[in-house]
Amino acid sequence: MEPQLQNWENFCQYHAIGDWYGTWKKYSPTGEVIDAFQCVRSFHVSDDGNEIHHQNYYTYADGKRESKNFGSYKKPLTRALFLDNSFSWGSTTVESGSNFGFETGFRYKDRRASVVVMYDDSGTFEYLIVIPEQLANFAEQSSSSLVNEFNENCQGIRKIITPNWIVSSPVTPRWKGLEDLDKNNLILHFTDGISISIPPHIKNRNEFCLVVDWLINSTLLQRGIRNYNNESVFTGFTLETFTVGN
Repeated sequence: MEPQLQNWENFCQYHAIGDWYGTWKKYSPTGEVIDAFQCVRSFHVSDDGNEIHHQNYYTYADGKRESKNFGSYKKPLTRALFLDNSFSWGSTTVESGSNFGFETGFRYKDRRASVVVMYDDSGTFEYLIVIPEQLANFAEQSSSSLVNEFNENCQGIRKIITPNWIVSSPVTPRWKGLEDLDKNNLILHFTDGISISIPPHIKNRNEFCLVVDWLINSTLLQRGIRNYNNESVFTGFTLETFTVGN
C-alpha cells in the first residue's frame, strides 16, 4: 500500500472509531496541576471512507461548555503520523520567536493516552497536558498505580516512520530507562502510567529527542520518540513496544 494511504488507514483503524472521553490535566514545568477539564474528542469516518470529521467538546471546572470544530480531514491528508496504534504531530523545526509544541499518543483496546507539550517563543518548556481517554464513556477514577519493573530482560520491537510516511522494518532494541535516553532531559511521571522525557529548553541547531512513555499494564509499555537532528529539524517518529515475559 502507498505509504501516505497506509498512514490514513492507521488513523481510521485505530483512532477514528468514535468518541474518546478524557479528563485533561494541564501541568506546570514543575509537575503541578494548574488546570483540569473534561473533553470528548469525536472522530467519525464518512460513509464513503474519504473524510474524517473531528470535533472536540469541552466541559470546564466552572461548568462552561464549548465545542470546537477541527473540520474534516480528506483522504489521505492528515496532520499526524500514524504508526500502528500510535500517533504524533507537531512542530517540525525550531524557529526563533515562535512557539514549539507536539502531541504524541497511543491506543490500547478501548483506551488511549497522549501528551501535549508546549514551549514558549524563547524555547523554554511552558506547560504540558496529559490526556488519558476511554472509548464511548468516561473512565472510573482509579487510585491504584502501576509500578514500572521493566529492565534489560524485557523484549522490544522498534519501528520508525519518516515525515514522508516511510516505515522501517522492525528491529529489536535494548531496554533503556527514561533516565538513560538523554541525561540533559527533564523527566516527569504522571498518573495512568504516563511519563515524559523532554529538554527543559530547546534552541535552533541542536539535536534533541522528545519522549512519551505509556505503561499500559504491568507487562506492556509503549514509547514514542520524536527525533530532531543537529539542525533542529524533525527526522522521524519512533515507536517502541516492550513486553515482559511470563
